[in-house]
Amino acid sequence: MAAYIMAGRMQAAIFVVISSLLSLLIPPISLLSNAAIGLITLRQGWQQGALFALLGGLTIAIVSVLLKQSFASGLFAGLSSLIPMVLIASILAMSRSWDKTLQLVFILAGSGVIVFHLIYPDAASYWKPLLDNFKPALQQMYGLPDSKMEEYMTQAAKWATGTFAATFSIFAILSLMIARNWQARLYNPGGFGKEFRQIRIGKPAAIAFLIVVVIAVLTGWQLPVELLMVGIAVFMFQGLSLAHGVVKQLNLNSTWLIGLYGLMFLLLIQMIVLLATFGIIDNFADFRKKLPER
Repeated sequence: MAAYIMAGRMQAAIFVVISSLLSLLIPPISLLSNAAIGLITLRQGWQQGALFALLGGLTIAIVSVLLKQSFASGLFAGLSSLIPMVLIASILAMSRSWDKTLQLVFILAGSGVIVFHLIYPDAASYWKPLLDNFKPALQQMYGLPDSKMEEYMTQAAKWATGTFAATFSIFAILSLMIARNWQARLYNPGGFGKEFRQIRIGKPAAIAFLIVVVIAVLTGWQLPVELLMVGIAVFMFQGLSLAHGVVKQLNLNSTWLIGLYGLMFLLLIQMIVLLATFGIIDNFADFRKKLPER
């Protein structure tokens, strides 16, 4: 895929358009369209990245018009993930630092949560009508009574802002990692693995996260809890980096990593929290630096 995208502007445009269209049918494919924008930005700069991001956004906007929906809403939906990808890929290209890039994702997603709550003080009332559109399908899938389904939808609406921001963070980072891996395979074989195993987001971000934890525990306020959801999503990647680094330094069998990802498949939420916890602690303990001493 990477070689095709980098073969020329026409090939890159075809890939972005097709992957953007397919993402409407199969949402996880948006990882590939985002990664393509990330790769173009990493190799050719933010101007080219923004140009192809606009192409992806226009593709989704045109489909929205064909489906008798608003052009503006379609364009916004398309650009809402592609433009942030241009920004974070530009930061990674300039700084060559995953630490700074992940800090930026943390700041962007956290700021988004705060701004959303400022605009919509009662965020649940914004999300509830949107989530109700999925109610018939979910009810048919799980066979729950109306009262139980209504209770679940109300709870989902309450935490939808934090869930959306955390999911956005995970998708943005995953997309950028795919783009960086593609770049490394083409121009610097093995470079991505070395970068990934050295990720440490830093003490300032970890301290900020712990302060939010204290505020959330003492006040029970919804906003800091949602900021914690974003922080957990970002620090999870340092936990994964730590796991890969330890396996590499101790020359362990790759079965350990297969087991780790298997547990993530079975116990996704619990493993994300566990990995994030180790990632936060690693900013103070620096496990990988101490391992060779033993």
